Amino acid sequence: MNKQTVALTLSDIVCLSEKRRTILLLLGKKGHTIDEFTEKMNMTAHSLAPQLKTLRDEEIVILKDGMYELTNIGRVLVENMYPLFGTIDILEKDYRYWFSRNLSVIPADLMERIREIGSYKLLEYDISEYMFDVPAEFSDNFKKSKSAMCLLTVYHPVYTEM
Repeated sequence: MNKQTVALTLSDIVCLSEKRRTILLLLGKKGHTIDEFTEKMNMTAHSLAPQLKTLRDEEIVILKDGMYELTNIGRVLVENMYPLFGTIDILEKDYRYWFSRNLSVIPADLMERIREIGSYKLLEYDISEYMFDVPAEFSDNFKKSKSAMCLLTVYHPVYTEM
């Protein structure tokens, strides 16, 4: 690591900058040119340059033939970032929902995989309104799905018919 710059820890590099985090996660899939970064991140090359310089100075990213790529250490970091930041993304999307629930009833092995939920839409309904009927939006989406996994806290006989 370059000792002439301000001493940054690896956690500082990964966690303290949303831009660096995004750059690293993009590089986890494949190498990128500066133009690809600017397009995918909707930013100017000028605003990305300091973040790319930091990643290069700290030997997490290399520039080879105009293409930014992860170093071996960069690959290790990014592979371990996916589970953490995937979990954070899920929990932050509907922060109030997740933190107002008693999640202790969910088995630990499922909680460890919460990031696998992926893209989701939270549907909340007044139970008194739908005591005997399934909300149309829910049943329509359920029928269109190629596959579904559900964790229900109540049983409703119509769920077995879908």
